[in-house]
Amino acid sequence: MTGRPVDPADTKAVVVPAGGVLAGARVGVSAADWRPAGMSQDDRFRVLTVDTGYDSTAVAVEVVPLDDVPSGVLAIPDDLAQTTDFAGAEETATWRLDAAPVVEARFVRLESSTERSLDDTARDLGEAGLVGRVLWIPRDPQELWLDVDSVPFRVQQYDAEGRDAVILRIGARTAVDLFVPGARSGVDIVILADCSGSMGCDDIAAVGEYAAARMPAVRDWRSFVGSRSRTAQAGVSRMRTLQDALQHLLDVRLQVSGRVSRIALVEFTHGTRQVFPRQGGMSEVDAGTPEEAEAFRHAIALLQAQNAGTDIGNALHEAANLLYRHHKPGNDKLIVLVSDGAHWAPKGEQGSGEVVYAHQEPVSLMEHLHAATGIRVHAIGISTPDMYERWMARTGRQDHESLRPDHALLAELVRVGGGDPAAIGGYEVLDEYFSGLGAGMSRRVRVTRAESVASGLPNATTQVLRDWAARLAAGRTVAESRDLARRRENVRERLSAAVGRCAEAAQAALRTPLLDQRQFLDAVTRGIEGRRGLSDSKAFVRMVGRALLPRSGKAPLPERVAAGHQQVRDFLSGLGQEHNQLMAAGTGVDDGGWIVERCDRLAELLEALAVQLEGLPPAVAQPAEPPEEAHPPVDQSAAHEVPYRVESAVGTAGVAPAGSQSTLQLGLKRFR
Repeated sequence: MTGRPVDPADTKAVVVPAGGVLAGARVGVSAADWRPAGMSQDDRFRVLTVDTGYDSTAVAVEVVPLDDVPSGVLAIPDDLAQTTDFAGAEETATWRLDAAPVVEARFVRLESSTERSLDDTARDLGEAGLVGRVLWIPRDPQELWLDVDSVPFRVQQYDAEGRDAVILRIGARTAVDLFVPGARSGVDIVILADCSGSMGCDDIAAVGEYAAARMPAVRDWRSFVGSRSRTAQAGVSRMRTLQDALQHLLDVRLQVSGRVSRIALVEFTHGTRQVFPRQGGMSEVDAGTPEEAEAFRHAIALLQAQNAGTDIGNALHEAANLLYRHHKPGNDKLIVLVSDGAHWAPKGEQGSGEVVYAHQEPVSLMEHLHAATGIRVHAIGISTPDMYERWMARTGRQDHESLRPDHALLAELVRVGGGDPAAIGGYEVLDEYFSGLGAGMSRRVRVTRAESVASGLPNATTQVLRDWAARLAAGRTVAESRDLARRRENVRERLSAAVGRCAEAAQAALRTPLLDQRQFLDAVTRGIEGRRGLSDSKAFVRMVGRALLPRSGKAPLPERVAAGHQQVRDFLSGLGQEHNQLMAAGTGVDDGGWIVERCDRLAELLEALAVQLEGLPPAVAQPAEPPEEAHPPVDQSAAHEVPYRVESAVGTAGVAPAGSQSTLQLGLKRFR
C-alpha cells in the first residue's frame, strides 16, 4: 500500500460533527497528506484502533482526503467517536490507523436487533446501500456488529475466504442474508415432504457428525441371521435424511418461545395428505406446546417413500389453501418444499423420467401465488448428481431416470416465488436449513445499491476544522497538546478540591455560601473542553465571573476572611479585562493554555481562602424555636459569629439552611 501512513506522533485526531462526506465509518485527512497516486480503491480502507486505557476498539474505516481538513489532522465524525469511545477522551486516548488486506465477502448473514417485521427489515436493508460497507475481522473471534442507517445488526456468519485480520467488504456479488430470531418473528409454515418412490434411494452419505449422532450402528434386516452390519458408510435414504432434519427442526423449536409461529406438514406424491396436525389447519410448535410437539414428532416418523410419482403443482396449491384459510394476520407465509426433484421441462418441451403431474404448470402457479398472496417458497433439494453417481458405483445399480436427482424445477420455483436460492445436498444442507428455520426466519436480501455518500461538509464541521487549523498554525505540537491535557486534568483536580474546601469551611464557620460551586466547575469544563474538544475562553470568562456570590446587602465578613475573598473577586474581575484587551489587540488567545494558567492561579487563591475560613471558630448552631406561646428571649450571645440569615442554599456551594442536620453534599465530580 502506497498511501501516506497517518502517524499519531505528528497527527492530531479531532472529533467533528458528522455529516456530508464525513459520516458513519469515514474519517477525513488532508488532501495534502494523502497521496492517491499509485493507490488502488482498496487502499483507502484502514483499521482505526482506539485505546482509552480501559478498553481497546478497532473498526474498519474509509479514509477520505479533503481540502477542508488541515494538514496534520485526522477528522473523526462524532458518531464514530462515540462507537470507539474516543469521544470525551480525545487528549488521553491513544490511536493508530493501520493498513490491512481487503477481502470481498462471499456471504454475510445479519441478525436484526429490532422488532420490525422480516419483510420491512429486508426491504430497508436492501435499499440501505450495503455495497461498499466494510467490517474489521480480528484475529481473535469476537461478536461483530454492522451499523446500517444507525440500526445495529449482529453479524451471525460471514465468508472471508477463511482469513482473519482482514477488512471484509460487502460487494455487488456478496450474498447477504437477513435473519430475524423466532422470538421476534411470527411465521406460518407449510412443509411439503416429497414421498415419491425415488425418496427411498439411499445415496446420502452418513459422514462426520451425522454418522456419529444419527447412525451409531444400525443393522439391516439380514443382521439377525449373522450377516454383515449396515454401518453409516452404507448410505442413508433420502427419506430418512429428511426425517432426521425435521426432527432437528423440532428440537430447535422446543428451545424457542416468542411470537406465534405455526406449522403444517403435508406429504405429497401425485396426491397430498396432511399428516400434521391430524385434525387439519396449522398448530403452534414451540417450548410452550409439548403435546403438539410430540404429535409433530410422530408425524415425521410416519413419513415413507411410496410407489408413486410427483405432482408438485398440486402440492403447492394445497399448501397455498392451508395458508389462506389458517394464516395468522401479521405473520409471514412460507412454503418449504423438500424434494429430490423431478425431470421438468418448460411449456412446449417434452420431458421424461419421474412424471410431474400438474393440472396447472407449477412455475406459473407459484408465480401467481407469490404475486397475489405474498406467499414465499423455499426449496430444499435432497441429493446431488455426484452423490447419485457414487451410490451407483458403490452398489452396482443401473442408472434410472426416476431415481436421478434433478433440481431444475426447484430452482425455477424459488426464482418466481420470492425465496432464497435453493439449497441442494445431503443431511448437512437440510440440517443447516431447518435448524435456522427453527430458530427464526431468514431472507436473502437483494443488494443492488452502493452506499449513498453525500458531498461536501456541513458548516459546523467546516468551522471546527478551521478552528483546529488556527490552533496548529499557532505552533502547538501533538506532544504539547498531550502535555496540556495532563495539566488540564491536574488543574481540574486541584480546583475541585479548593472549591470543596471553601464550601465546607464556609458551612462550618459562617453558615452562608461564598461561592457557587457548580458554576465554578461548569466554567472550567466549558472553558477547557468547550465543544468538540475546543477550549472556549470567552465562555470561561463569562461563567467563572458569576461563580462568586454577591455580597451587597450582607453583613461584612470576618476580617481574616475578607482580604482573601477580595483577592478572589479582584482576580475574577481582572480576567474579563485581560481577555477583552487580548481580543481587542487582535493577538488572539491560546484558549487551552491561557485557561489552564488562570485556573491554576484561581485554585491557589481559593486554597488560601479555604485556609482562612478553616481558621475561624465553628459557628454555634441556632437553637430550635420554642412553641409560639412560650416566647422565650433569644440568646444573642450565641449568635455573635453568625451575623447572617441564610435564606436558601439551593444552587449554591452545598450549604444547608441553618438548623439542618443533613450531611453536607459537595457534589464534586470529574468533568470529562
